[in-house]
Amino acid sequence: MKVAPEHEKEAERLELLNSYSILDTLPEKDYDNLTKLAAEICQTPISLITLLDDHRQWFKSNHGLNVRQTPKEQAFCSHAIHHKDRVFMVNDSREDERFFDNPLVTGDPNVIFYAGVPLKDSLGLPLGTLCVIDHKPHSLSQSQIEALNILAEQVMNLLELRKSRLELEKRNNELTLLSKDLENKVKMRTQELKAQNEELEKMNAELQSFAYISSHDMQEPLRKIQTFVSQILATEHKNLSEKGIYRFNRMQLAANRMQTLIQDLLSYSRAEKSGQLFIETKFETLIKEVSENLREELHDKKANLNLKGSCKAEVIPSQFKQLFVNLIINSLKFSKKDMPSVIDIELQEAMPVDIKGLPLNQERSYSLLTLKDNGIGFDQKYAEQIFKIFHRLHDRKQYEGTGIGLAIVKKIVQNHHGHIRAKSTLGQGVTFEIFIPKKQDF
Repeated sequence: MKVAPEHEKEAERLELLNSYSILDTLPEKDYDNLTKLAAEICQTPISLITLLDDHRQWFKSNHGLNVRQTPKEQAFCSHAIHHKDRVFMVNDSREDERFFDNPLVTGDPNVIFYAGVPLKDSLGLPLGTLCVIDHKPHSLSQSQIEALNILAEQVMNLLELRKSRLELEKRNNELTLLSKDLENKVKMRTQELKAQNEELEKMNAELQSFAYISSHDMQEPLRKIQTFVSQILATEHKNLSEKGIYRFNRMQLAANRMQTLIQDLLSYSRAEKSGQLFIETKFETLIKEVSENLREELHDKKANLNLKGSCKAEVIPSQFKQLFVNLIINSLKFSKKDMPSVIDIELQEAMPVDIKGLPLNQERSYSLLTLKDNGIGFDQKYAEQIFKIFHRLHDRKQYEGTGIGLAIVKKIVQNHHGHIRAKSTLGQGVTFEIFIPKKQDF
C-alpha cells in the first residue's frame, strides 16, 4: 500500500477545513440527497462525501456504507486531492500498485472501483471529495463524470452556505450580547441620572430654603444695620470725626451692595418656570409697561428708548418684564458718558434663515426680539462669558452691579426653550438677539 503524501499547503488546508465547523456533525438530508443522487447517476452501491483532517477521512454523508470514518493513510481520497484532472478514477484497485494491498480493498468494504472529485474552495484548496465506490471493476462515461463534478460543486455550495449561516449566527449572537450590554449600561445610566435628579431636587429644595432665609432672616438684620447707620449719620453727624463719618459712609455703601446682591440672588433663584402659566403675550405691551416703570432711570441718562414692530408668544409675563428691565438697565449702566443713550428694540417674527445653525428646533416658529444700544460695548470674545453668574468685564469702581443681571436674562430665555446671543464691538454698543418659540407645547 502506498500512502499519499501531505498536501503542499496542508496547514492552510486544515485551517480552512476547521473554519467550516463541519467535522463530527450529525447527518443532514441535503448532503445525503447528493450522495444518493451520485450513486444513482454513476450506478454504484456506495457514494460518500469525505473530509480529510490530520489523521482520518470523515464522512459527512455515507450512502451505502455503515461507517463514518477510516484512517487517513488508507484513504483513496488522500490521493484524489492531489489529482489535477476533474476526477480521480481507479477502475480496478486490485491491479493498482498504490491500492492492491490496502485493507479497504482486501477487506470490508471491498473498494474495487473508485472515482472521486475534489471539493475545493475558491482558492483551490481541497477539503475532501465527493466519491462513488463499487465492489467490482467499473468506469464512468463522460456524462457521468460531468454530473459528478456538478454534484461536487453543489456540496461546496452547501458548505459555503453553512459557513455563512454560522458566521451570521455568530454576528447575531455578538450583537445580542452587545445589545444586552448596551441595555444594561443604559439601565445603569438611567439609574444614575435618576439619582442625580433626586440629588438636584434636593439641592433645589435647599436653594429655595436658602432663598427664604435670604429674604427674611438675612435681610432683616441688614435693614437694621442700614437704619442704624442712617440714624447715626443724621443725628450724630456733628459729634463724629471726618474719619468716623467716612467709615460710616463706607459701611452704608457695603450694606447697600449686600442688599442688592441678595435681591439679585433671589431674582436668579426665582427665575424658574415651574408652577407658572405660559400666556400668549404681546411683547410691545410688556416693553411699554417696563419703560413707564423705568421713566426716572431713562430720564437720568437722557436716554431714548425706541420700539419698532410687533410680535407675540406664549411666555411667563412676570419673567419677561424682569428680562426687559435687566436688558434696559444693562444698556443704561454701560452707556457712554459723553453722549445720550439710545436703545432700539425691534420685535418681529423670525425667518428660517434667522434660526439656521442655532440650537433650536428648526421646524418651530419663533419670535425675534432685538435690543441694540450705543454704549461702550465689549470684545466679541466675551460674548458667552457675560451671561455667566457673577461674571464682570469691568471693575465695580467703574460700573456698579453684581454680575447677575444678564445671567437672569439667559435663565429666563432657557426656561422658555429659547436662545439668546450677543454681538458687539468694543466702543460701538451691543446687540442682543432673543429667539422665543411662539408656542410652549414641548
